Amino acid sequence: MQLTTNNQNPLLFREKLLSLSIINPKTENIMKRVFSLMVAVALAWGCCGEQCKCVDEKCSADIGAVVNIDGKEQFKITSSLPIEYADDMEWVLRYDRSDVEELRERAKTEDKECDVLFFGSSSIRLWKTLAEDMAPLKVVNRGYGGAMMRDMHYNYETVLADYNPKAFAFYCDNDLGGFGHDLYPTELFDLYRLLVERLKADYPDKPIFILSIKFNENRAAKREEHRLFNAIMADYAAHTEGVTFVDVNTPILAADGGVDNGYFEDDLLHVNRKGYAVWASVLRPMLLDALGK
Repeated sequence: MQLTTNNQNPLLFREKLLSLSIINPKTENIMKRVFSLMVAVALAWGCCGEQCKCVDEKCSADIGAVVNIDGKEQFKITSSLPIEYADDMEWVLRYDRSDVEELRERAKTEDKECDVLFFGSSSIRLWKTLAEDMAPLKVVNRGYGGAMMRDMHYNYETVLADYNPKAFAFYCDNDLGGFGHDLYPTELFDLYRLLVERLKADYPDKPIFILSIKFNENRAAKREEHRLFNAIMADYAAHTEGVTFVDVNTPILAADGGVDNGYFEDDLLHVNRKGYAVWASVLRPMLLDALGK
């Protein structure tokens, strides 16, 4: 037996598979098996970034060996390999931990019964007039600064705690923020889809409202990626029961389709009171209708 391979990064396989798996959710189990197989192959062939040659069932890099299992030859990995990540992992440290800690403390005393639980990034956290804008709906704001979909899954249980909402409203755009460790729109969609499936499993029959990413001058370089992501999410919601895509972007654009900075704070990233009023005028009627208010 002889294997000769070039240097491969196993995580690149993961990124490609994630992009493929979102095309048809029904193939997810198959893709998981394919992913497991390809990771095993990638690890076996990667050899710590060096070319690996396995001759006569022995590997010079000592990462494993060919063994006979139930009459079939299989390559068994017997040691661990360091992996160089595709990005520098700075996103892990980006979100505001003090905000998350505040959410944890609030959950100890806050009433868990509500009509709508809002969560996501700072565009939710900074919505100071949320309760007023959504009246008579009883709402809870569980947003935190710097949130990305990647850490949103990590902080899921802390954010949602044991609240019992009748519906969810969500906004998060920092994974397409121009930080150098951004996701592709298709990768971000996959994480959104996984969040939706998680909510559906934990809170059956509770409607989910996903707010569109807003165009803004602060992240103008990401405009086309924002546009693509919004289109993907709109199509997904249109074909997914219990999920509503809420276009809060178009109503705050200028007549020529550009950004109207009159709806934004001085940072040209977060909407101001005027912007939130428009968001409320779009979202509130949808929530009232969904909850029969």
